[in-house]
Amino acid sequence: MEPIGKPLVLLTEDIIKQAAVGFLKTHYKYRPRSGDTKVQIDMRGEGGIVADGMLSFLKEDGLSFSATVEATARETKEEVFYRTQSTLLIWDAMAFSLLMTAVMIVWTDYEGLYAIHTDGILWRILSMIACMVLSYFAYRLLLKNRFRYHYIYAIEQFKLYHADEQWIAIGHDVFGPNEEKFKDELRAQCVFNGFGLLMINPDRSARLMASPAKKEVFSFNRKIIKFIQLNDLRTRFRKSGYTNWLSRFNGNLKDWISPRIAETLRFKRNYYHQQTLSILSICIISGMLYLEWTKRPVAFVDELLYSGQMERAQAEMEEESDAFIIDAPVIPFEKEGTLSDPLAEEDTAPEDLHLQERGEIILTTNNGRDLIYYDCERFFQNTMDQYLLIYKLCDDLNAAANGIKALNQMEVDGGAIWEGCFSASEKYYVFVEEMMTDSLIAASRAQHYEDNYNIYLSVKKIIPAFPNKNN
Repeated sequence: MEPIGKPLVLLTEDIIKQAAVGFLKTHYKYRPRSGDTKVQIDMRGEGGIVADGMLSFLKEDGLSFSATVEATARETKEEVFYRTQSTLLIWDAMAFSLLMTAVMIVWTDYEGLYAIHTDGILWRILSMIACMVLSYFAYRLLLKNRFRYHYIYAIEQFKLYHADEQWIAIGHDVFGPNEEKFKDELRAQCVFNGFGLLMINPDRSARLMASPAKKEVFSFNRKIIKFIQLNDLRTRFRKSGYTNWLSRFNGNLKDWISPRIAETLRFKRNYYHQQTLSILSICIISGMLYLEWTKRPVAFVDELLYSGQMERAQAEMEEESDAFIIDAPVIPFEKEGTLSDPLAEEDTAPEDLHLQERGEIILTTNNGRDLIYYDCERFFQNTMDQYLLIYKLCDDLNAAANGIKALNQMEVDGGAIWEGCFSASEKYYVFVEEMMTDSLIAASRAQHYEDNYNIYLSVKKIIPAFPNKNN
């Protein structure tokens, strides 16, 4: 600390260079090497790269070691003060918001939530805008203080070329009492990027604030550039005959080559990646909206107009009746229907029918010429209720056969079943068609025969039974 009353020593950039180079010589004094140490000041490289000081030597393995230093005094403090890269932040936030909107649209389409169909195109656009705005401001709010958006010229310049170790040297008076946040940011970025940081005291001694990383922390390979001392560069230009050409720049070679304060922003990043990502997101959003539009299942109408039409239609509609009509006649089960005219029941069967001694279920084949006999076991296989369209009730098998023949003559399929299959009686029912499991269908078919064949049938419900038969 300076004694009271003694004026502070203002350190120029040249003083800081000399003090920083002297520190480097002491710092690397015991580093193994195979040759002499070379120290230079005011180095220039391609692309406008500046190294205020450089120390180099050959290591024991024959490879070159180099350490560069960037010196900054109070008059050039802009080199180490951070500036917020508002344009980069805007592009990053915009690309992020467009990407989130594209993800949202793709996800809703994958889940089958077609907002254009359910909410309409206007609400779909409003939801997209809401997603973009929220994502944009959320990104800016949460990430605006990241190192990426705090641009420091000296740090960005170090990222452009390779050196084994890189140092920033600042004077003690570079940061004022109200500028501590800039010093803290500089130190944090040096630690994060693996750069060293020195502060030069008024007595020209150096105070170590951060040591460089032992290994390079960058994930990409930085290029190796060749430095040349500024005085050598002047000499080369003069010998090459470019003196008159350089006079257009007021003949001041140092001002033309060395960076000026206005040029400390020349290492800012470009926005190609953000622009490419934004264009890609817009293409995805447009494509998904087009797919949603093509999947529209209905045409939307004005809600108020539709409600008015329904109210007018309701006023003109008749009230619903308390009664209803079914299309099948209601025929009570077990009702004795009016049968056709009785047929002559002969004791002998017709000559063209071949009867067995006994049958329980009889069906016709060969257009009614032959009879097929089954026993009640066939009937027992189905445990559901059955409905028969009864034509007549016969006392014996021969009478049942005559009834079947009468139906065949009217071109109606018929059959017979022994009552013993489902009751204790020994008579035969002659029925039309086949057994049915639906009462309404049976009633409808009975009405059909009455209307078209003038045959009056009754519907009978029968339930399979297993009586003891005495043959």
